[in-house]
Amino acid sequence: MKLPTALPLDRAHCIQQVRALPSLPAVVVQLMSLLQQQDVNLDPIAETLSLDQALAAKVLQLANSPFFGMSGRITSIRDGINILGLRPVGTLVLAAVLTMQFDQMHGKALHLDEFWRHSIASAVTARALAECQGLDEASAFTAGLLHDVGLLVLDSLYPVEMAQALAWATEHDAPHLQAEQTLLGVSHAEVGAWLAQHWHFAPEVVEAIARHHNPPDSAQPSLTDLVHAANALAHALDLAGVAQEVVPALQPQAWERLAPMRAHLPRLLPRIEQEFEQLRAILRPTEETPA
Repeated sequence: MKLPTALPLDRAHCIQQVRALPSLPAVVVQLMSLLQQQDVNLDPIAETLSLDQALAAKVLQLANSPFFGMSGRITSIRDGINILGLRPVGTLVLAAVLTMQFDQMHGKALHLDEFWRHSIASAVTARALAECQGLDEASAFTAGLLHDVGLLVLDSLYPVEMAQALAWATEHDAPHLQAEQTLLGVSHAEVGAWLAQHWHFAPEVVEAIARHHNPPDSAQPSLTDLVHAANALAHALDLAGVAQEVVPALQPQAWERLAPMRAHLPRLLPRIEQEFEQLRAILRPTEETPA
């Protein structure tokens, strides 16, 4: 295989660049802090969301979506939170923030709409798997949504090098991960984990992003196992609309640890597709237009 003349990225400089990226908006940090409290009530969350008109509008749009059966009848943030639930509000607001934030931060190598369709599909899938496994659904949704965020960061910070890596992967019919490791010396999984640390996400979310292609050995099913499986299932369902979809291999040990969930897959898959379409329509209401 002939390699392009790009040099591997300087890891220390890459970490420095990631740490220089903007922090999450203050309203989101405050909201995440409130949602981590065990005895939080609706009022401070409604007040926090009301500080950001764009986020408040998203919450009302979500609460009035057909999925909740309350179309047009929810007019206040407090009622919207009542419909959605406290924990789902946190994950959905995070999804809305990331959608808006990263729309303004990407290079030219990635197809942004395909990227977000897969991210939303993975988040919905991870949440459904977590429900079956009895694991935390909000953490699963967050980790699923962010698992490939390193792709977007690399595309933003190193657009030429990322374009070379993606072109090499296509030419040699190789996984993107292999192209990144071979050409760039860093992977999107590592870079995404660095960003998650910068944004102060929980350690288990950071690890799930870092290891979503190669879950570590574990006696019990983990969040990393969920995101690993959700990524593969989202690809298999072809929800991103990619012309030549490649389904990544499942690690046998991780798949075995998720045995209790596997019996529910025939029931889960149609639900995942339905929830994906509803959430995508709200978070990404218009298709990406070519530059």
